[in-house]
Amino acid sequence: MAIPIIEDLKLKVRSNNPITRLIIINAFVFLFISILHILLFLFGGGVDNRLNFIKDAIALPLSMHAFIYKPWTLITYMFTHFEVMHILWNLITLYWFGQILSEYTSPKKIIPLYLMGGIAGGLITILLFTFLPHFQNYIDSNMVGASAGITAIIIAAATLVPNYRINMLFIGSVKLLYIALFVIFIDMLNVASHNNVGGNIAHLGGAIMGYVFIIQYKRGRDWTLWIIRFFNFINGFFNNNQKSKMKVAYKKSVSDEAYSINKKIEQQQIDAILDKISKSGYESLSKSEKGILFNASK
Repeated sequence: MAIPIIEDLKLKVRSNNPITRLIIINAFVFLFISILHILLFLFGGGVDNRLNFIKDAIALPLSMHAFIYKPWTLITYMFTHFEVMHILWNLITLYWFGQILSEYTSPKKIIPLYLMGGIAGGLITILLFTFLPHFQNYIDSNMVGASAGITAIIIAAATLVPNYRINMLFIGSVKLLYIALFVIFIDMLNVASHNNVGGNIAHLGGAIMGYVFIIQYKRGRDWTLWIIRFFNFINGFFNNNQKSKMKVAYKKSVSDEAYSINKKIEQQQIDAILDKISKSGYESLSKSEKGILFNASK
């Protein structure tokens, strides 16, 4: 029974769906920590000390002094959860809003934006906790969770297609813009009430990243490209032996000036389509406009 499950997981990880990959990585880390907790409880003894050592090694410290000695935690913290409801809600939210953003941009944007949102949220939280006297009482705490990266995805989707509607339980159809505003309002309210201060500040940092990313994206500046290129380099490095021996000759058919003009016209078409989606929804697009958006997303 275990072998088919393992093989199925391998296929999921190898798939080109970045949302599935993020969900599996987060779930794997959570299960690993949970199983280790159980084993230490049953056989190890000193459960609290050993678990605290593990948590300290992967959670993000909220002081600059501690962070300098553990810089890797800026990445590890956003894949780490210790509570069932925490990871369950995060992964459900990631799936919902990741699908929307993938539909209107490209699936390749999801993981880079998740990382950028998590990094932005983590760094903003560390800076505020380190330099603002009001947060000195929390300076020795740390932070885990995917929420900052997921908030970046939520706000990015809402900024790109604010009139997109989601059917909410007990409420009905709600515009994505209102959901995003509600998320930000709750985070600000929790900061003011001293409830999970670090986590909520990180959410707001992720929200800023998601908003700025889409504003730049609509202007033709894609901040995720360098991460995508890095991933492609790593993938090519490990698959070097599988490279095709086929040689392709490229011939430049247009001048640089003509190419630049064509790209500018194409970007103007995409911007006009995105504006139309914002005002009237995806359903208002013609077949040709949907084709242009689909080709651009690839």
